[in-house]
Amino acid sequence: MHLYVKHATLINNCYPEKEGEKGPRSSELSYLVFYASSRPVKLTKVGLFLEKKAERDIAKGRKQNNQVTLEIIKALIEACHRDLNLFSKYVVKIIDMMLETKEIEVIDLACQVFVIFTNYHDGSTLGVDAELTKDYELLLKKFAAFCSYESADDTLKLQTRYIGQRGLQAAVSSTALQASDFKVQLDLILSPLIHALSKSKNPANALAQSSNNEDIDIHQSAIGHETLNAHSVEIIAAKTAALLFSKANGVAVKLSLGPLFTFMDTNEKWWPAHFAVSMMELALDSLQPQYRYLLVSEILQQLEAVKSAANVDQHKIEKRASLVSILDTILNANIPLVGISVLEVLNSLFTDLIKSVHDFKTFRDTEPVSSNDLQAKLEYTIQQGLAHSIGGLASQTYYLNQLNDITGYIISKLRVGNNALETIDGLPIQEYRSVVLKCLDLVTTASSTKETQKEDTESNNENTPVYNHAVTLDAWIPALGLLTEKTPETRVNFAVTLVHYLEATSENEIAIEPYPKHTLNQHGDVMLVNALHQSIVDWIQLPNIDVHDIDAIHMVLSALTRKFGADETIKAVPLVFKIQELVKQTVIQHTARQRAVAAIVVEWLSMVGEFYRIDSLVQYADVLKSERIRLNEYSPVFMEASSDIAIDKLEELEPNNTTPVDKFADRKLVVQMLSKDGPLRDEDDTEGTDLEAKLMIEWGSDDYINHDRSYRIRTSRNLNDLKAKLATPWTNTEVTRNEPGKKQTIRVENLKEALTGQTQQQTDANGLQSLTNACLNKRPNETVADMSSLLQSLSLGTDVSNTSSLVNPPYK
Repeated sequence: MHLYVKHATLINNCYPEKEGEKGPRSSELSYLVFYASSRPVKLTKVGLFLEKKAERDIAKGRKQNNQVTLEIIKALIEACHRDLNLFSKYVVKIIDMMLETKEIEVIDLACQVFVIFTNYHDGSTLGVDAELTKDYELLLKKFAAFCSYESADDTLKLQTRYIGQRGLQAAVSSTALQASDFKVQLDLILSPLIHALSKSKNPANALAQSSNNEDIDIHQSAIGHETLNAHSVEIIAAKTAALLFSKANGVAVKLSLGPLFTFMDTNEKWWPAHFAVSMMELALDSLQPQYRYLLVSEILQQLEAVKSAANVDQHKIEKRASLVSILDTILNANIPLVGISVLEVLNSLFTDLIKSVHDFKTFRDTEPVSSNDLQAKLEYTIQQGLAHSIGGLASQTYYLNQLNDITGYIISKLRVGNNALETIDGLPIQEYRSVVLKCLDLVTTASSTKETQKEDTESNNENTPVYNHAVTLDAWIPALGLLTEKTPETRVNFAVTLVHYLEATSENEIAIEPYPKHTLNQHGDVMLVNALHQSIVDWIQLPNIDVHDIDAIHMVLSALTRKFGADETIKAVPLVFKIQELVKQTVIQHTARQRAVAAIVVEWLSMVGEFYRIDSLVQYADVLKSERIRLNEYSPVFMEASSDIAIDKLEELEPNNTTPVDKFADRKLVVQMLSKDGPLRDEDDTEGTDLEAKLMIEWGSDDYINHDRSYRIRTSRNLNDLKAKLATPWTNTEVTRNEPGKKQTIRVENLKEALTGQTQQQTDANGLQSLTNACLNKRPNETVADMSSLLQSLSLGTDVSNTSSLVNPPYK
């Protein structure tokens, strides 16, 4: 009997004998801890006895004893944490009972004990011991209830909510979170976190990223906490939510988003979208990189479920707008979504965009002026958010040819060549193409911006291989048919999109001194330029070109010059004077159109003169323009901003002016200025005669076509970085000569010693060239008298003072 009551005696001795004493008696507590740690088998009896004593003390309202009990448990957990599973269920029951005491000091101390308990509790007994599992989940439920505690006493309310958030963060920090039924614990923990963050005036992701100075230590007591405030509680909630998402695996991501979607639906919190977006940003920042793409999948599923009824239910429209805002934020967050299915997401976004235009009967390209028009604002958010999401998808590169695939997909949606169609997917073809071109503009702009940032990053490391992650120009060729489409708005919209891309991918400043930099050297680029030049000639002859067409043609020509520099200028001179010939030969009818087309030539010459700093050409263009203005031969299209011109048709622009163009640009004079005064000559063309001949070629002639073929074209600018290289130029080189009637060979034994000495030095290509020349210059009927004389003919470099011999190597 004495052995049975020893642990009881030790425990009872820890409690103060006099009323008012605080804390357990230190010496007796030390003895109890030593007893329990040295004989772990007794921990079960110690735990059971403490549970019974706590139950009696709570029933009799002994606050002091309850605090001592919690202190004893805390000491035992810290000393015997390796054997915690022997008495963990008693700890959980005691903490659970203490939370029912309504005494804030006891509750706060119980929370501190729980924080320490979760540091060591691995959850291995959860799910195995049904009673412990039930008690643990009940304990979490009580902490969750504290997070929304209401009281007339503001201090008590704040302290209680702080205790609740501390308890939840402790549970999330513990390895026991995923040791049993994750979904049950997730539902208990996440809902109060969402509720607390929804009432905050600060975004959830901003709270989670608060600086270390604002970090709250959950070990700190609520009693006497001088800096405790509502903001502190919100920070704990946000950091707990971030910690929870960081521990979620693939399956748990969907489970984690479930309570959020349920809360948003139940409380109708989808609009305004600030809270939903901030919560998704918190999840995006917190999730492990390999699971982030699942957010996009889950949002797309939610969007698919809601869009069917979104055009009739106001709440559904708000939810749809909020989901699109979330997608827009995630895809434009500049955070890689490893594992995302790019083309599937692209197809979903584009399909939803077209459906939204169909549902709302219009495509809102500008934000509504009135903030009171909620419907219009929701429609604008949905449509622009989907389009911007498509652009964001292109801002990250997940495989080498991704941007060309995205661009090709969008261009295929333009249905170029199907001009007989009046509607596509239930929309008028002009409106449909306007939407597609909006997406194309966003994609190419986003990709070019990403390429620029990448080049800036890699410029600091010359050894880094440069891969082309921009949209290649030949991807645009299938869409050039839109430049000759019958609808002027479509032609101009596509031209503006193309110009945006050319300008975004142009170098800030092309070096023009002392010799021009050749940038038109890739096959795809040359193909696009040739096709674009031909399209311009066809475009300018359309019977319904208007003011905006003229302005767009000038923009395209200017953008090409800024993109490709001297190479494009040389190719464009024949094109520009071909355009002038169309006016001269009256192929282009009506004097208003003639004046407008002829003005393109003058404006282009002026732009080229300024671009290359050719003062004589700028002056010549200004004089010609002034003369035409004086004679009423100049179109007002270039005399004032095109946005200020309210009339679209050229014929109606100057109805009373029938003056034809009589003052034309002198091609010989222009060519002379470009070849003599301009920096367009190559190093080997010192007099500019070759350049002058190229500039005088007639557009479309055989010489022009042959001149195109003379461009140095390479398939990829990365070829030299990617192809394999031989270790030395001599590897696998075999020297043979054919002689009539006799086959001459070099014996391996003689050549071996020579090559051994040669590989000790860095051999350049001149040695191989010297050997080749020596062999080729001999007549076929000559014989080699001495093999050593042939080997001596190998050059060791340009240094004639080098006397090393291939036969006698420099080492012994």
